[in-house]
Amino acid sequence: MNQDIQTQEQLIEYLISIDQQHLITYINNYTQQQITEFIDQINQLNKNYPGGIKEYANRARKLLLDASEDVNPFAEYTAHVPQGQNVDIYSDEYFRLEQLGIEEIKDTCFVLVAGGLGERLGYDGIKVALPIELVTNTTYLEYYCQFILNLQKKHGNKLLPFAIMTSDDTHKLTLQLLENNLYFGLKKEQVTLIKQEKVPAMLDNLAHFAQIPGKLLIDTKPHGHGDIHTLLYMSGLAQKWKNEGRKWLFIFQDTNAQAFRALPVVLGVSKENKFELNSIVVSRKPGEAVGAICYLVDKNNKGLTLNVEYNQLDPLVKAQGGEPVDEQGFSKYPGNINCLLFSLNEYETVLQETKGLIAEFINPKYADATKTKFKSSSRLECMMQDYPKLLGPENKVGFTALNRRFCFSACKNDLNTALTKQKSNLPLECAASSENDFYWLNAELLRIAGVQIPDLVSDEVNYNGLEFKFGPKIVLHPSFGVTLSEIKQRIKGKVEISSNSTVILGGQAELHSIKIDGYALLFGNGQFNVEIKDSNRPKLMALEQQDGIPGYLKIRGYRLQK
Repeated sequence: MNQDIQTQEQLIEYLISIDQQHLITYINNYTQQQITEFIDQINQLNKNYPGGIKEYANRARKLLLDASEDVNPFAEYTAHVPQGQNVDIYSDEYFRLEQLGIEEIKDTCFVLVAGGLGERLGYDGIKVALPIELVTNTTYLEYYCQFILNLQKKHGNKLLPFAIMTSDDTHKLTLQLLENNLYFGLKKEQVTLIKQEKVPAMLDNLAHFAQIPGKLLIDTKPHGHGDIHTLLYMSGLAQKWKNEGRKWLFIFQDTNAQAFRALPVVLGVSKENKFELNSIVVSRKPGEAVGAICYLVDKNNKGLTLNVEYNQLDPLVKAQGGEPVDEQGFSKYPGNINCLLFSLNEYETVLQETKGLIAEFINPKYADATKTKFKSSSRLECMMQDYPKLLGPENKVGFTALNRRFCFSACKNDLNTALTKQKSNLPLECAASSENDFYWLNAELLRIAGVQIPDLVSDEVNYNGLEFKFGPKIVLHPSFGVTLSEIKQRIKGKVEISSNSTVILGGQAELHSIKIDGYALLFGNGQFNVEIKDSNRPKLMALEQQDGIPGYLKIRGYRLQK
């Protein structure tokens, strides 16, 4: 543990001792207040990083040496097809695993990684405040809270802990969103915000820290979402939950509404296979820009199931003849979507041993061929999916593979990027595709439950070359059912919904004789017997101009005319 620095003399002595004396070259040019601010920053940086900035710099020098010598982190490994479980959502096996998993919900903790703004989307707010869809304008954060609320109702309203990792950019806005909406029905005491801090940026291979121009203060940058493990350790949350008898920890990202529909099955797979870590995975095409789950074997024949980033996968498998593919042309190395389910007992033990410090990496942009100084400052980064690097061969790591649209539809790309993806026949991963997939999933769950819904296009939207084709716009509130089995129990008779319909279902509604062609809101308790014919249905319309249009519509390229 680093002792707090109190005086200018202590500051100078400390910085010299860790080879950062360049930071104080012109210290006499600054006021006492500015020096005090600098001392406070140093003390805070030491608290934020296990081992302090001395340890941070030492780790950085080793990684920077490897980077300057072009060391391949996977040079001594060969890639093999990993072991996991494929689950078909249309099978009896799905229902069996779902029932097994739903019994484990009462002992599950939830962690949302929400440190990013929507800049990449072209949106200037926090991503969890984005509406998933335009029928109800339910935000991602509201949906997650409502799902947790209805999951805990399955077990006598036993509170399920929910932690949210924020950043300097998102903390106040996330707290404000929760408080303004009374935590969307959750109890304030079950929700914890843990803020991710930044780390020093560096100038060269000696890990000399960069300074903010014209100031004494160190320039800092985000460290990556791998910090979630360190935060769960340093906050004591993982230990607290373990002591409370909780069994599972589910970490998910900010804009993937589909993740909660998959969770019960993934819990069932983890329980049955005794997985310490279970990654939800999807099919991916060879060369697709998404991380791949591989079983890596080193020269000592020790194996490790790990995510390999797409830019590192190609050189790894090139010597092996490329990626192996199945009969449908998909890679046998499935795609990682960063939905991770941990067995809490083993996870917390690893945190105690490692302080949650995930193996870091650095991508310096060098100023010249000498590879000693950088074009711009760089910093260490870490990724939460690299957690298996803390484990040994005896730890059981696996995956659950599911239909992509059923478990994953991220909202992360702007419309220009989406157009490029569309031309390459790749998933768009933009606000429009996420909304479309959300409607599709809800409609498909009803179809599996016995509802007659044609799989036809109702709305076609063309915007700046992008084509979106929407079917029926179905919104299932979590109160209508958190599992497919529960949704199936709601269907008591012949239920028909046309492809042109917009339907919202919620509450403990039982659908008996239902025929809908238009707009319907069926939300409440008891039996429903209705026939609705409504030609004045809501319709998606391409935006004709951008001026005065809210950001959440601009990033879609259309609006809903109600």
